[in-house]
Amino acid sequence: MQDTRSESRPLDALEVRPIREGEKARWNRLVTTHHYLGSARLVGESVRYVATIENRWVALLGWSGAAFKLADRDRWIGWCETQRKQRFKYVVNNSRFLILPGVKIKNLASKALALNRKRLFCDWVGAYRHPVVLAETFVDPAHFHGTSYRAAGFTVVGRTKGYGLDAGNYYYHGNKKLIFVRPIRNKARRLLTAPFLSPVLATGSRRKPLVNLNRVNILDDNGLQERLYRVPTWRKNRGKRHHRAVLLSLAVCALLAGIKTEYMEVSNWVASLPWRVLYRFGCRKPNGAPSEPTLRRSLQAVDGALLCALVSDWLEEQGRGQVTPQVVQRIRSLCPHAQSQGVGLHD
Repeated sequence: MQDTRSESRPLDALEVRPIREGEKARWNRLVTTHHYLGSARLVGESVRYVATIENRWVALLGWSGAAFKLADRDRWIGWCETQRKQRFKYVVNNSRFLILPGVKIKNLASKALALNRKRLFCDWVGAYRHPVVLAETFVDPAHFHGTSYRAAGFTVVGRTKGYGLDAGNYYYHGNKKLIFVRPIRNKARRLLTAPFLSPVLATGSRRKPLVNLNRVNILDDNGLQERLYRVPTWRKNRGKRHHRAVLLSLAVCALLAGIKTEYMEVSNWVASLPWRVLYRFGCRKPNGAPSEPTLRRSLQAVDGALLCALVSDWLEEQGRGQVTPQVVQRIRSLCPHAQSQGVGLHD
């Protein structure tokens, strides 16, 4: 039987850990029995935690995939529609939180939330090969005030619209809940809204950016694109000259973002960029990302050695060092043409 007396055990003995093998049934049973929602079901990627004091279970926490659409949260983050679709997996929802019956320890809830938040980043990488950088949760004001979440540093950013999701279909129930959020990593909003995927968000992934493209000069004066105007082509220059620099700068950024030397992968990466980013590169038509044949023909028509030299000089000036042999190999694989075949420094 659980001790129902008020307790004064120090919170420095509190530990929060993922449940172990064989503990899921117990966790589910306790949540189903005692949580006000009456369900232990977690949607999407999820991790179940238990808070213990001297091996005694005192609280249960469940984290699952974030809400795909949440107007007030999305407005607070500031991401565009493309970024929301691509990056909502980096947001996690505290969908279950239960202090077990009979446990009465002052500040237990906020301390458990704080300890849990500190380990979410690494635990999610270990479980799903990607991190989470922002936590969200919903609080029903008809039942709770969210005091524990506020004490743990969560902030109210709005309310839900009163819709639920059942078997893939939305339905209106009218129960509008408060939306609380708490960064797991510093500058979480900046990470989620940056033009390019940050290496922080790529933690655990097999595709790691070679350079943080958000911290280098690509499109401003004396940036990468301006330098790539110097790259000539051995083909007849049928289009505007700046168009070639647009294509090359996009392709180089794709390689530095960790994309392998396949034209279709480069094309897919370019097409995945938000429209406002493509517009800054020089793509003027909505949904006007260059096609794979256009990128391939342009890359095959330039001097790979000269392109490597220009990119190396640019990276060195950015304080990122010269291009690595890996980058050189990728550029030359995409740009096999060489000056020895008659390319000069002028069109």
